[in-house]
Order: sequence, then C-alpha cells, then structure tokens
Amino acid sequence: MTKRIAVGRLFHESHCYARPTTAESLTVVRGDKFIECARGNGTTLGGIVDALDERHDVELLPISDSMIAPSGPIDHGFYLEQRGFWEDQLKILEPDAVIIDLHGAMGTTELEDAEGDFLAHVRAIVGDDVVIGVGLDLHANITPAMLTAADICIACKHNPHDDYYDTGKYVVELVFEVLAGRLNPVYTLAKARMITPGKLETDLDPLKEMHARARALERSTSAIVDISLYNAYRFGDCTDMGQAAVLLSNKRYPQAEEIVLDFVREFWARREEFKDDLLTIEEALDAVVARSDGLPKALADLGDRTLAGAPGDSTLILQAAMNHTQPLRGALTVHDSETVAQAHSAGVGGSIAMQLGGKITPQYHPFAVEGVVKGLNVDDVKLFGPTFAGESAGMGATALIEIDKRFQVIVTSKPGFISDPNIFESHGVHVCDQDFVVVKSQFHFNRNFEGITTSLYIASPGLAYYLPGVFEKKRAHVWPDMDVSAEPIIAPQVFCRSAGAGRL
Repeated sequence: MTKRIAVGRLFHESHCYARPTTAESLTVVRGDKFIECARGNGTTLGGIVDALDERHDVELLPISDSMIAPSGPIDHGFYLEQRGFWEDQLKILEPDAVIIDLHGAMGTTELEDAEGDFLAHVRAIVGDDVVIGVGLDLHANITPAMLTAADICIACKHNPHDDYYDTGKYVVELVFEVLAGRLNPVYTLAKARMITPGKLETDLDPLKEMHARARALERSTSAIVDISLYNAYRFGDCTDMGQAAVLLSNKRYPQAEEIVLDFVREFWARREEFKDDLLTIEEALDAVVARSDGLPKALADLGDRTLAGAPGDSTLILQAAMNHTQPLRGALTVHDSETVAQAHSAGVGGSIAMQLGGKITPQYHPFAVEGVVKGLNVDDVKLFGPTFAGESAGMGATALIEIDKRFQVIVTSKPGFISDPNIFESHGVHVCDQDFVVVKSQFHFNRNFEGITTSLYIASPGLAYYLPGVFEKKRAHVWPDMDVSAEPIIAPQVFCRSAGAGRL
C-alpha cells in the first residue's frame, strides 16, 4: 500500500548573541525544485529524499525547504509564515508521515525553542496517527517538546558532520518501522547542566570513547534502537540546556534511565577535559611560514566562524598577515555587502579604496585598505563536501579583490558556509597556490580540505569564540558560566508517542 510522505527542511543554528536574522536575507524553496536539489547531496534532507526514492511504496510530497547559514535569532514573523505554510499544506496533503530535517538549536526573536514549537504545531495539525520523523544536528538543544511531538527524533553521530546523509536514511527506515507497527518508540532523556568549552570532535576523547560505548550498547540488544549524545550549542541560551543523552527504545526499556544517567554523569565528571589546544593569530602565521609538511595551512578563524553563527566580517588575520615579517600569500573571505556593491560598481580591473569588514561584529573595526577587483559573481556556489556536499554556500553576490598583489579576498554579501575548497576554487583561487586559506569553521572544513591542507585552530576574538562568562546566560543555568555543582544533573524523563499523550 502506497504511503504518502511529506518532506521538508527548516534548518538553522541560532546564535543568541548575534544580531537577529532578517526575513529578507532568508531563502525558501518550495515544490519539486528542492527535491531535485536534495537528491544525492550530503545533508540529512538528501538522505531522506534518496531513501524515499529507493522505496516503491511511497508518494513523496514536498512541502518547503529553508537551509539557513548559522546567524542570529530568526525573525519571528518569518518563522510564523513558514509554520503557517506547513500547517496549510499538511491539512491539504493529509500525509501518512512527515519527515523533516531540522537543526535543533533554532530560536526566533521571540522563541527559545523554535523546533519544539514547530513540531508541536505539526502534531496538532496531523493528529496522533501520523508518524513524524526528525533528523537533528548533534549540537541541538534537545527539549521535551521535540520528543513529545515526534515519533522519531535522532541526531547525527559525527563531528564533523559527515554522516548527515546516513542520518536522513536512518530516519526514513525508522519511520517505516513505526508505520509497519514493528517499532513502538519510547524516549529517555537526561542532561548535565554544562556546555563544553571545546574538544567537540567525535574522533577525539572524551567524545570518541563515549560514542564508542553508545554504539556498543546499540549493538548489545534490539531493544535499544538509537542513542544520541547532544553537545548543546554553546551560543544558545535555553531553559534547562545542557549536555544530553537520549535513548530511543522499542517499547519501555528498564535500563534506559540508568544508561542515560551514566552518560550525563560522565559528561559532568570529565568536563575539564573539554578544552581545545589553540594558537594566537601570530603563532599560526609563524607556523604557516614554517610549512613543515609542504601543504598550505587552513586557518580556522574560531572567533568569526560563520558556521557557529558569527557574521564573518573579521579582517584580523588579513591585517596580521600583511604585517608579518615574512611575505605570505593567502586567501580568505570577508562578509561585507557594502564593499561587494562598491566592487560591482567599479567593475573587474577597477582599483578601490575600501573600508573592509568590521561593520557588524562589535569587537571589530573596518579596515582601510586598497585593492583591485579581480572577479565578480552573482551565481550560486555549491559545496563539494563531503560535509554539506551539494548544498549552496549561501554567500550571495561576491567580489574577488586582490590586496597587495598577495592576498585574494572573496568579499561576500551574506555570511555563507565558509568551510569548503570550492569557496575559493569557484572564484579562480587555487588553494594549492596559497600559503594559507582562512575558513570560518572549526570542525566541518576538515573533511572537505583533507589531503589539501593541514589545519590550525586560532583563538581569534569574535562572537564565535567561547569564553566562560562572556556570553551572559539569562535562561540557562550551566557550567562553566556559573557554579552548578550542587545540582549538575537533570533527572531522566521518559516520553512515549504510542501513548498519544506525550510524557509518561
């Protein structure tokens, strides 16, 4: 019997301390167009669509796709418009299941838990008999509202997120297990009141050890369907946020509460291990000069990471490289729509005097510098991947400006996903010809630049470099921003969709 499956995406990681993201800067794609774009790409949505295409018992019903680069809280009016569109379409389509790619750390200018609100409204429209499946980022701020509304709600397991695609396919598999009556999903959630200052790669300890134990537990019994470990988004400010463990079982599993408690207690016990080894800008540039392995360096500009919600408008590394004692060649991006417009007005070959960058982030100032326009672009640029393969870079109109005949600066009109070699190659800037390139990412660029560069992490100032106490929490109560040693653990909660009433 053919199942009618509604599909879409509303994906955003919202930086609570950045200025709000306005509706006019956001993109929405509807209808068959986004399904065609999703096929084969390296996202959760791509995995969802490909898994549904592989089945012969599916009528695929596209609703809406909005993939938004991390930035400040989403304009609430935009969110309400999207939610209303979904509600209207679901009433018309009457699907058997709804499968959605969400991040899990989206907030609006009025809501701290947009996904919880969104899923609650979807549930209210479709009723208890329709299966809702969700794939999340492991940096989600997972909430009871999400687990109450969704039948399937699981996270990717890798950071960098090279398993988004596999996560999407697994969500589809589990949704059909629920539809067939073979899976009666029950969730058990526990949290530790903490955020991790650093060391969030899942191929490094402590997370490597914790994920290995989670996978072993999944293999140990068919009753455990999934264990998702959530590293709360550090620049969120949500009630009861923290490091979370969520166990999905087939029916109630007696040991589930103790298992999730063990994980969050381990998060708390090992909290001091979650610290990065970082360099200053000057130390990183000295390492570029040394070039010990012969490869260009990819400099991760942690303070200005667009993939963590910062605006991407820093010129600090550029300025330091221009003043370095050794002559260097490098390439980087700067988000500055005014300079993009100036370059487009001047045209290719034109010389311009710029006030470059520093117009959005409070810690920065515009950099007065001259350059030559080498290229202009208004076309979409795709990421090569594997992380976010096939997805739009989301940079808007751009201009390639050469400074001091040594530095290739791609000026963008939107922050973009600055984590992929094609950001540079699409503008005629070959990574292999540089001494360094600057990426606005800490993790996700590593897979994409593997074998092309070696990575250096820079403790640069900005909205995306986390320091305890700098980003004041008004709703959250978490270590290391405050002392929670007397109450570090949020007790387990159990959620059962099959009961039709949410939490048991």
